Amino acid sequence: MSGIYSRGIARIRHATTGEIFEIAADKLEWAEFASDERQMGPEIGYSAAVEHPALGQLTWELWEYPLGAENMKETHVNGHELLDNIDFGLQHFPDDDDEPEALPSLAVRLAAFPQQLDALERALEQLRNASPMLGHNQPPSEFQMGVGDAEIAAAQDSIAEVRAELASPAAIDAADPVVVERAASRFAKLAETVRSWLTWAAGKAGTGIVTGIGAGAGTQLWESRVELLETVSRVADTLAAWAQHLIHLL
Repeated sequence: MSGIYSRGIARIRHATTGEIFEIAADKLEWAEFASDERQMGPEIGYSAAVEHPALGQLTWELWEYPLGAENMKETHVNGHELLDNIDFGLQHFPDDDDEPEALPSLAVRLAAFPQQLDALERALEQLRNASPMLGHNQPPSEFQMGVGDAEIAAAQDSIAEVRAELASPAAIDAADPVVVERAASRFAKLAETVRSWLTWAAGKAGTGIVTGIGAGAGTQLWESRVELLETVSRVADTLAAWAQHLIHLL
């Protein structure tokens, strides 16, 4: 069966005062709010709303169609500015008679983390250099992924900060939770951007993903983004688990 996961923290800037507020993922309570029968079965809409004393009503929405597949996501922040979003989406949960899959311990995950950071660094460099593939000069704005040099640089800064925390012999318990949580939030946001682009690109698959590029370049572009999503999601998941562990030690 499928369910909705949500993790991380949303940061929202007030449209009038400029004050920045944080909304934790554990504040979201998901419920079905819409259902419509379509060609491949029902399309189901889920939403989670937070009534914030300063920001007003904030809503997160997700549509499942066909059953078991994530179709579309939206976040509404009541006219304010969404700086960082909660990472949320549809995932498969084992049935009651399925054997639960044991997750590796945090120590095991952190032991493999340097290699994952290496892979992420390579993927970020590919992303920085990918724009020439999208056209002779710069691609039309609707074809751009929305990840700029500043966001890539921030992600690279977080990689360097996390590596410094990992250098401590007691890193698993003594790392700075602020550094780890910041990195987790950045990579969760990057994963959401890449996931949204892949959803859009899937609808353009019949035209070579992006108008104006050849099939070979289109395939390469698609595969590199899938790899980036897998890599950054894996890194974000490990960082989120590490941050949660550190916070519980406080």
